[in-house]
Amino acid sequence: MAIVEGVPEEEATGLVKEIYEDMKARRGWDAVPLIWRVMALKPEYLKSNWERYQAIMMGGSFEPKVKEMIALTVSMVNRCSY
Repeated sequence: MAIVEGVPEEEATGLVKEIYEDMKARRGWDAVPLIWRVMALKPEYLKSNWERYQAIMMGGSFEPKVKEMIALTVSMVNRCSY
C-alpha cells in the first residue's frame, strides 16, 4: 500500500481529469501511474510537471523510448527504488 494515495482516476475532475486523459492519450497508458496521481493532489503542480515531461521526453530528436531507457539506467545507477 502506498503511503500517499493520490487522486484516483475515477475521482478526478476539472484540470486533473483533463491532464489524466491527455496523459493516457499521448502515452498510450491504460492507467495513470501512481507518481502522477500523487502530483495531482496539487493540480497546478501536476500541470507544470506534465508540461515539463512532455518537453523533455516527447520533444527533440531522440525517440521517447531511448530517453526512458536512459532515465531508467540513471535511476538504477543511483539505486532509485521508484
